[in-house]
Amino acid sequence: MIPVYGQGFFHISLEGIIWYTIIFDYYDEEKTYYKLLKKGGSKLEEELSILRANMQKLMNEEKIVINGAQVEPIVEKAFIEIRGEPVRPSVIFLTRMNFKPVKGKNVYEDFYEPTKAEYDYSVTWIAPPCVEFVEYDGPGKFTLEGNILKLHVRAGTKIDGYESIIFDTSTCGTP
Repeated sequence: MIPVYGQGFFHISLEGIIWYTIIFDYYDEEKTYYKLLKKGGSKLEEELSILRANMQKLMNEEKIVINGAQVEPIVEKAFIEIRGEPVRPSVIFLTRMNFKPVKGKNVYEDFYEPTKAEYDYSVTWIAPPCVEFVEYDGPGKFTLEGNILKLHVRAGTKIDGYESIIFDTSTCGTP
């Protein structure tokens, strides 16, 4: 199976949770996941459990700090789906992390092993309308559009192992 694209959607809740969905698209000439989905049953459940555990292990290797406090991401669920053709499976992870939002500037920092992007990927951060993204430091090209941060990284991009995002809740009600 060859990874071809990654996509992430982060949703900030001012109640203190960041929900995120991570999607990995693959080219699977052998149709391994297609066949597994058609069969279903315990082998599918076992594969989903392995995928979830492996993603949790990867996330545990990162150090995520929000507003000076380390937070722990939790992989809630893993899914496999086919995108139109049996050779195009996707693996989807539903994840959350709890944090303590503050009135004003909130700082998200992620520390991880430096690497090189193996495939293109995009990440979209979405916050409530009263939130404004004010700064991003990390790999790729990005745009800050009020309560939306969009990021694109091309295959081959050197990734230093650090990202930070600052978002402002000054105009929101009490976080």
